[in-house]
Amino acid sequence: MAQAARAYRLDAYPDVVEERFSSSDVRAVRTGAAPVGKPQTTPIVVIGRAAAVLLVVVAVLCFARIALTNAAVTTMIESDAISAEIGKARSTGVSLEMEQSLLASTPAIKSAVKRLNMAAPAEVGTIALDADVVALDGNGDLSLSDTIKNTVSIQE
Repeated sequence: MAQAARAYRLDAYPDVVEERFSSSDVRAVRTGAAPVGKPQTTPIVVIGRAAAVLLVVVAVLCFARIALTNAAVTTMIESDAISAEIGKARSTGVSLEMEQSLLASTPAIKSAVKRLNMAAPAEVGTIALDADVVALDGNGDLSLSDTIKNTVSIQE
């Protein structure tokens, strides 16, 4: 059995291996056949490819139409919701205006005064306040430097 294993090893007989691979028994022989060119497509294949491209284009257009329709419906729903909110705000504004006009009317004020047992004051007085030390600049913002000047001038 050891000899059988040795017989199948390629490195056991190096001279045979060299002969086997060095011999030039294989030669390329050119035949008279024409070189193979591009395979020509048949009209059925061309029509099939065109139909596939057409189907893809139609599918893309259908998806675009669905997307645009969905966007239009969503916009209409949002528009209706905003219109409803505007209607509620207008009706609330009208009712508040009516309530304000009722409360600001002279008869309503007089009836509220009588109900609360209020009376006009016996005498009217005024309180004189010192000059304000806080100063504002040209933009209406607080000015620290002018406020400090006012404070110093009042203390002197």
